[in-house]
Amino acid sequence: MSRFTLNARDKVRVLSIAASLPDYDKQEVVKEVDGYLDTHHVNPLMMAAQNFLQQYYGGAAAQMLDSDDDAHIELDKVLRELMVTAGERMRGVNVIYNEVA
Repeated sequence: MSRFTLNARDKVRVLSIAASLPDYDKQEVVKEVDGYLDTHHVNPLMMAAQNFLQQYYGGAAAQMLDSDDDAHIELDKVLRELMVTAGERMRGVNVIYNEVA
């Protein structure tokens, strides 16, 4: 895609399209996300969290996060949910993009 931006009306429409996706489209997005996550085992949210903790709290806090399995699991859930939401919205963006292209 080239420099394609959405105006406020288009953004509302993208959210509407994403919310009304049929189940098979939602399942396809979930499959794509899970496939990506299965092959990429580094969570960029964990790296960002460690950098944040290193900067504001010091090395010990970052080390504690790295060894906290529960934090890894929670950040994996957050990343997956974020990617699924973005994937659903991208379906709506593609609809609008194809209309104007």
